[in-house]
Amino acid sequence: MEPRYQYSRELDPIVGVSFTGLFDFFVHAFGVDWLRWWEEGRPQTTQGLAFKHKEKEYLSFWKEVVESVVWEYCDRHNLKRPNRCTTVQPSGTKSLLTGASPGWHPPKAQRFLRRITFGKNDPVALACIEYGYNVIPSQSDKDEQGNLLNDPFDPRCSEWLVEIPVAVSWADLPGADVIEIGKFSAIAQMDFYMQVQKFYVTHNTSATIEVRESEVETLGTRIYEAIRDDEGYMSAALLARFDDHETFPRLPFEPIAKQEYERLMKEVKMRCKTNDFYTALSRYDSFESMEAGPAGCDSDKCMMPEENLM
Repeated sequence: MEPRYQYSRELDPIVGVSFTGLFDFFVHAFGVDWLRWWEEGRPQTTQGLAFKHKEKEYLSFWKEVVESVVWEYCDRHNLKRPNRCTTVQPSGTKSLLTGASPGWHPPKAQRFLRRITFGKNDPVALACIEYGYNVIPSQSDKDEQGNLLNDPFDPRCSEWLVEIPVAVSWADLPGADVIEIGKFSAIAQMDFYMQVQKFYVTHNTSATIEVRESEVETLGTRIYEAIRDDEGYMSAALLARFDDHETFPRLPFEPIAKQEYERLMKEVKMRCKTNDFYTALSRYDSFESMEAGPAGCDSDKCMMPEENLM
């Protein structure tokens, strides 16, 4: 209803078709050799160039499919074709709960403990408890001496962390276990991100590149070069990477060994009271509450005129 937005949409209709799980897809497509190439930093070797060519073929094909289908739909309904149709959006908590890997990014490890924050007694968290997942207090819940609380039902606890053991779909692929995904360089991540931005995305690729302090200068130079040479770079978030996983307790992602994963999954099955998550959720949630979103001015909502309710 806002005239400025309506005019903008008429000039440039917005459609964004995203995907998730790209990294997992390529592991299954190319095998462990592709992972070893990542471990080496994705160098421009003969094998590396062949891998990049195959990545380009897949990404370009998917882009062509998206554009042909969207344009055919628009023509059939007498709508203006959008100039751009492809994107990679941020992966939300709900998609991660299903086991989907985030966007194009490498996973944190072959197996990891995923901790997702909920409010205390949140219906989804209560359903997770019935499903067998462990719940602990969040990092912000502490006692009078500043020690982390351990009992999620402690009156002082305000937030819960639901702990979900996760294994990627290729975790048991022979040879994949010895690849240290957490050691992948920032330059390798940047190179893969640029493949997605160049050959699939026409809007923007949601990207978080994990970087060590020693890599800041090298990565900064590479980003500068991509902008200078008009390679199609859009934007990327940078996240400090710590090799010491104990730097922060109760991390959102904690890499675990195969034995630890199997032990945790056994405990989940022992605690599990139902195999039907939806039924468990229905016991706690009437499905009438509005989902919480970002603060008003974290989005374009703050640009909209105030509605007069008088």
